[in-house]
Amino acid sequence: MPSCSPLRVLVAGNANAELHLQAPAFPLPNAENTAYPHGLTLGVSGVGWNVAHALARLGADPSLSTFAGHDPAGEMLQAALARAGIRSGVQVATGTPLSLVISGPDGQRQIHRDLKGTEDLGADPEACRVALAGADAAVLTTVGWTRPLLPLAQAAGIPIVTDLQATVSPAHPYDQPFLAHANVLFLSAERLIVSATEALQTYRATYDPSVIIISLGAQGALLSERGQVPHYQPAVKTRPVVSTNGAGDALLSAFVWAYFGGRSARAALRLACTFASWTCGEAGGAAGHLSGKELSVLCSAG
Repeated sequence: MPSCSPLRVLVAGNANAELHLQAPAFPLPNAENTAYPHGLTLGVSGVGWNVAHALARLGADPSLSTFAGHDPAGEMLQAALARAGIRSGVQVATGTPLSLVISGPDGQRQIHRDLKGTEDLGADPEACRVALAGADAAVLTTVGWTRPLLPLAQAAGIPIVTDLQATVSPAHPYDQPFLAHANVLFLSAERLIVSATEALQTYRATYDPSVIIISLGAQGALLSERGQVPHYQPAVKTRPVVSTNGAGDALLSAFVWAYFGGRSARAALRLACTFASWTCGEAGGAAGHLSGKELSVLCSAG
């Protein structure tokens, strides 16, 4: 049965101010000056923020370890954390990361980032140990500064969740430290140079985490649990797609909330596919996040 107390999750990853353009055509027309009435939105995004925000909306108790500067974008992030009720572990940087996301009418997207050098910074180990205390799970994204947190979480006995995003193969060198520590592994099949089924078999044979989930985009997801045959979860369609930006983060967040809250991996994945589908109906990496109650109602209706 799901736990009655809020799930405590440490999320370590980037947060940035995001300008999002919902364009009527993709690619953009070659024009010097174009108007997009109500097509531009400004908000907070980034993998770390997206996951922490989704978990907070679902009813978990997340904390976010990230970097931000003393600038307007940093002020926007701090205000957004307070509004969302997310426990803050923001460390000071020379600037707050920024992103520009352009979405087309069928969910196509371009993402342009300026991380302001935060990818080369080092997280404060003591602050992270404090943040890990009492956590039920740790979502450690694959930005470089989270690597030292992997052995800290493992030593504390806290399950580690990571998302390799659009990785190219199980042998990708950058992924190896995360693969060596992950208990729950997510990745996208979007850029794999082998089939999703072959990748699943290789990850299982080589690293053997408790759970592997490969997102297949509009085709759903593949699930592998240690010692069990793989399971295919078809996509869940809830409303028309506006933008796929943040869909993978939404999938991971809802799975973490449901799985570590007591649901089976299969039940958690179906719920997560529903949550991610609904998220794609709005523009912005953290837009469209349902509350836990809203998600339950939607699943019951489906």
